[in-house]
Amino acid sequence: MAKANPAPRQADELDIRPVVDHHRVTLNSIVHGFALMDSLIGKHAGPETPLDILAAEFPETNDILRPIRVLAEILVDGIANKRADDFRAAERSEAIKAIDAAARRAGFRITRRPRHAVLGGAGELIREIGLEFHDLQCILATDADDKDLILIDPLPSPVAHMWLIERLLQRADTLVSVDENLMVERSASAWFFDCWSDGTQPGDPAYVEFPRMVREQEWSLVSRDTLSLDEPVISLFTADQKPEDVPPRQQHLATAYVQSTVGVFEIVAVDGPYGTVRDMSNGQTHRYYEHSEEADLRPGLLILGRMIPLQDDLWLRSPGAIIVSSPDDAFRDHMATILTSLSESLATPIALEALISLAVYGAKVPVARLPAPTIAAAHAALADVDDMLEAIGLFDIDDADIPPDDVERRNAAEQERFEQRVDQPVGDWIAALTEQVDLDRPRPDAHAAKRKKRRAKQQQARRRKR
Repeated sequence: MAKANPAPRQADELDIRPVVDHHRVTLNSIVHGFALMDSLIGKHAGPETPLDILAAEFPETNDILRPIRVLAEILVDGIANKRADDFRAAERSEAIKAIDAAARRAGFRITRRPRHAVLGGAGELIREIGLEFHDLQCILATDADDKDLILIDPLPSPVAHMWLIERLLQRADTLVSVDENLMVERSASAWFFDCWSDGTQPGDPAYVEFPRMVREQEWSLVSRDTLSLDEPVISLFTADQKPEDVPPRQQHLATAYVQSTVGVFEIVAVDGPYGTVRDMSNGQTHRYYEHSEEADLRPGLLILGRMIPLQDDLWLRSPGAIIVSSPDDAFRDHMATILTSLSESLATPIALEALISLAVYGAKVPVARLPAPTIAAAHAALADVDDMLEAIGLFDIDDADIPPDDVERRNAAEQERFEQRVDQPVGDWIAALTEQVDLDRPRPDAHAAKRKKRRAKQQQARRRKR
């Protein structure tokens, strides 16, 4: 069934490198910089958003992030290559001075508690550097004496790329979170996805929920053309855009995502970690590298999800794609037929999610889900929708031929433009929000009417008794 991200090896199987001497000085400056950024960002920082990725979105922290990244690259390069000499001493010194100067300007002084709070964020950046430039899983840890260590696990290059997908999608989600218009669209697309995604399986929920989370991110950030940008969010991170704060491998992955394909794939050949799959929609075959050591590849299995081109002749299975067994050719063909049928009225990633819900988890979709947690929240969401639609110019119409006092024609023109521009997720979300808001309107209460009628009869009876 579904496979989650591969777990790193046990600690006793990893190469353990103590962080000492100038490496310790470097790490302390990285952590100092993270604590400073955390103090400056404050309430904007969320528990699910990596601090260094969020810091790139704010001018006051972006300048601090640059020397932090330099130090992280120096640390990982030195630790990974076991270099005894400080071969980038001058560059390291300049970066440390930049962080110290920023701390003095902010009047910031690190204590033990903030250091502990941001140590995890520093570890995420160190891990990213290892994957980006060294094909290494670098895990920042502490030993029993509270001394810092870096655990090093060499990885095949395709697996290192696969692990970076999470960071890339986090970058895209972070960009959305600081843009009010994109955030409104993100709420709509996530709700629409949830309406077509349901079902569980016994055992570890990570085998269901983690791939489902990735599929939702891929739908909202990779597949769907946003109204605000007229393209998917992921397009902003591609190599041809050359974003300054996005490392090269993640730029390459963003470009690959744009060229990725979603569907039902049959595994037709296996050679160690390499598999060959056939796209059931067009018969094309792709050679791919299986990132999960737990996947028991064999011909006849089906992959439901997204395949991502890594190189000219090598693809990756998205961590959101699941592997299922196919009892016979009839089942395989039936899955492909259902997906084709669903795709006639739904975007392919949503049609695939519906297929997974129906055929894999035995759920019934679509599921009626509230678009907002409360009626008050629905009111607020509709107000945000109006602001978003106006901000992106959706109601800007060529009204030269419409008399100023012809309100009916003007409204009709705006409605026509709305129907042309707004896609199914946003349109359905607006309709659901409107229905939820309508629940707040006073309606006749049948029980109250009966009680009122009963009280009236009782009063008449009392008067007769008198």
